[in-house]
Amino acid sequence: MNLNATPDDVIHAYRLLLGREPDPDGMEHFNGLVRDGNIDATELAQMFLRSPEFMMKAGRVSGIAMDSPAASPVLNCRACTRRDIETANFRYWASRLGLRPGGLHRKAWEWCFISQALYERNVLGPGRRGLGFAVGQEPLTSLFVGMGCEVLATDLDPERADEQGWVEGNQHAAGRAQLNKYGLCSPELFDAHAGFRHVDMRAIPEDLAGYDFLWSSCALEHLGTLQWGLDFVANALKCLRPGGIAVHTTEFNVESDTQTIETGHDVIYRRRDFSRLAEDLRRQGHHVEPLDFDTGDSDADLHVDDPPYTGKVHLKLRIGGFASTSFGLIIRRANA
Repeated sequence: MNLNATPDDVIHAYRLLLGREPDPDGMEHFNGLVRDGNIDATELAQMFLRSPEFMMKAGRVSGIAMDSPAASPVLNCRACTRRDIETANFRYWASRLGLRPGGLHRKAWEWCFISQALYERNVLGPGRRGLGFAVGQEPLTSLFVGMGCEVLATDLDPERADEQGWVEGNQHAAGRAQLNKYGLCSPELFDAHAGFRHVDMRAIPEDLAGYDFLWSSCALEHLGTLQWGLDFVANALKCLRPGGIAVHTTEFNVESDTQTIETGHDVIYRRRDFSRLAEDLRRQGHHVEPLDFDTGDSDADLHVDDPPYTGKVHLKLRIGGFASTSFGLIIRRANA
């Protein structure tokens, strides 16, 4: 019988496994999982054992359900589903990210999708260079640095971010310090291998080039129009070395392939928009993984979270009258 974790368990995990006292942000994060009542002591311990900080200090621990995700390329361009979230690979990444494995939230799916897609394509590890767009306060920069990557994280400049409401909603990174808030990477390693820069996704600086991989998590739909978001995906490929990998997640309209929100703060992409993007990129010589528009058929997949969002089951949500979910794109830049 597994027992639900307690705040004392969190403190003991920090002291026993990481050899230090809890930092305030990390303690708040794990206590939030404890308050939900959906994490037991075994799952909590596995999160710490799989953390980059623990692995850097003690090495990888075997025999805790899964040492690493499957290495064979299996992910294609696809929509968020409960089926993915409950796979061993996604549960592994959720644990590494300090999330509750199996949690039915599309943001968790996005971060696990990005991590697994990059891992399968062998671009996460020592010596690899990564570029993150509109990173906000997501944990991916910290995770990738903890895996040995050199990462440049970017976000909109504070004045423009404040105008668009990202600062008030705690969805903006003003600097590097906020990107390791959950302690997925030791402060020393993070300081040595993580950089930060203000970048407008509609005007990517030409000196951002030669990266092994890049990513964005539900950012391109906030650029003002459907086309500006698609242009960003194409333009960002110039930041990669030949053969480099780009992974993006964005909004997907699950109700209509004709009507949608085309302009404004939140646009929603249709099946035909993704198909057109893939065709355009393939004509330019880039490789786009096959498009899978299956949105799942479980009760959680069929549920639409209406405003104000509860977050309990949040795989699909209603935006401006349309049911939407997350969709992931995986693109390999042309070799020449």
